[in-house]
Amino acid sequence: MRRRLIVTLFLLLVLIAFTAARGNRRTAGVAAPVAPPEQLAGNVRRLDLRFVCGSSQCAGWLYLPATQAPPVVVMAHGFAGTRDVGLPAIAERIAPEGIAVFVFDYRYFGASGGWPRQVVDPQSQLADWRAALTFVRARTDVDGRRTAAWGTSLGAGHALLIASEDPDLRAVVAQAPLIDTSVEGEASFYGVGWAARLVLSGWADLVGSAFGREPFTIAAIARPGGFGMIVDDAAYAAFERLVGPGSTYQNAVAARSPFNFHGYNPAEQLSKITAPVLLIASRTDRFAPFSVVQAYAARARNVTLETFDGDHFDVYAPPAVTRAGDLAAAFLGSHLIARTASP
Repeated sequence: MRRRLIVTLFLLLVLIAFTAARGNRRTAGVAAPVAPPEQLAGNVRRLDLRFVCGSSQCAGWLYLPATQAPPVVVMAHGFAGTRDVGLPAIAERIAPEGIAVFVFDYRYFGASGGWPRQVVDPQSQLADWRAALTFVRARTDVDGRRTAAWGTSLGAGHALLIASEDPDLRAVVAQAPLIDTSVEGEASFYGVGWAARLVLSGWADLVGSAFGREPFTIAAIARPGGFGMIVDDAAYAAFERLVGPGSTYQNAVAARSPFNFHGYNPAEQLSKITAPVLLIASRTDRFAPFSVVQAYAARARNVTLETFDGDHFDVYAPPAVTRAGDLAAAFLGSHLIARTASP
């Protein structure tokens, strides 16, 4: 009996290891076709570009002002967001100030390549940030010596981590930032049953992937009574209002995604950031606790804290997005654009 139990446990461990290894396989996938340039208001051109990210290609929009060799800020969304949801409003506010903005989609999302689709993996997303910075710094139509990072939600945590390892960044903007993954927001946990279903769904996704099946997905944001990473009617309504016709956004994530967050915590690297940091946060954010943001600002001399009214997802629509855009444009301008002193 004991020998059978040992053999059974051994086989179970082998099966788990096999599933974890084969179930998280990645391939290059194919990025969407490049769209023609667009002329926007404020004498800004938007170029649809592709850059190498791992074995795949990521898609980015370069908002290019008429300024000769402008500085450039790299911008990306949080969690399962895509470049066409909520971010153009910020980019179109910053670019007319004479600052280029490069907004990109992570691998497995939006117009970028990568398979399987809808997999949230912080480490691959951080690699995409590094690739995006390398890409814009090599371009001749921007000044790669003057670069900054702008991120929102989970993307804000990524921007802070990138700043902790990249001393050449001149500024960082972290909007509605998820800073410390060990501290849950008040609306981030929905009970033991939800957590158990999340784990079982993740394993089902890995097992299916190990045998070549498409990802088993769950909602990124679900209404109450549904099931997803976030289950909240206000959050669902706020984000869905931003998704316009032709958007590449899908309200879905591969169920294995939470397994990819082991060891990810921006809070552990904050002390290494030397660039000026602007935090744009809400005191009533139910998903990214304001107490963490406030504590970081209080202990770091290079950090400025500004607030907006509303919950976590309200920052992507007026009036909060207007304030966030104005704050980011002023902050980035002060650190990226050389000012001529008055006589």
